[in-house]
Amino acid sequence: MDISQSFQNMWDSVIAFLPRALAFLAILLIGWIVSKFIGKMVGKLLHRVGLDRAGDKSGLRRFTGKFELSDLLGKLVYYALLLFTLQLAFGAFGNNPVSSLLNQLVGWLPQLFIALVIIVVAFAVANAVYELVSGMLADTSYGNTVARISQFGIIFFGVVAAFGQVGIATTVTTPILWTVLAMIAGVVIVGVGGGLVGPMRQRWERMLDTAETEATRRKTTGGMRRGDTTSPMSKTYRSGRYGAETDAQAPSGSMREDTTQGMPGAGAGVESERPMPPNEP
Repeated sequence: MDISQSFQNMWDSVIAFLPRALAFLAILLIGWIVSKFIGKMVGKLLHRVGLDRAGDKSGLRRFTGKFELSDLLGKLVYYALLLFTLQLAFGAFGNNPVSSLLNQLVGWLPQLFIALVIIVVAFAVANAVYELVSGMLADTSYGNTVARISQFGIIFFGVVAAFGQVGIATTVTTPILWTVLAMIAGVVIVGVGGGLVGPMRQRWERMLDTAETEATRRKTTGGMRRGDTTSPMSKTYRSGRYGAETDAQAPSGSMREDTTQGMPGAGAGVESERPMPPNEP
């Protein structure tokens, strides 16, 4: 075996690999700097447009912990651009397993972005529905329960839709979704066929009576607050006020006479003040 030929082949391989390695390092360095800069700019821009306030209102702050929503999205943009950078950098070496894996990850990023948008919209809608329902039924005993059920139902369907978008745990989330829908349909079918109509009708009648009573009470309370003149309390108040105004507008002479007649000895005092007739000779 020719040793000099072996060294020559090794040297040729190093010479051929060196430009690719330099290109890999240059792409990686420039891409890292650009990704970090763009990620920070996106985070600041989202913070200025009020994304953090929207996240607080939608209830996402409970899941992000101490991190702001704009910072998390800025980090996601940074890592997404870093994946693009790695894809370009490893592409300098030609076809390799790492490049194939990175190509799959980069192709999966748009689906991840859509899933995040679905979750954010679902949380925002769920929180808005909760505030709307709880505000409309604030004076009822079942208002908070109905609002919570509506909120968690919207969040559940949003999370299932997001998982289905990215293809994560579809073998778990899809059966759970169908199971929940089948349970609801089964309860309705068994209830209708098993004689549940009568008890449920009685329960619904009681619930509707309670809701009607509370609605009437809310109207009465709202009418008093808005100056309603048809309620009994308002009529009593108006009659008392009218009596007080009548007494205040009465003539002073009649009040003096009433006071004089009501005081004991008032007439004697008046008689004593009259002048005595002169004595006759």
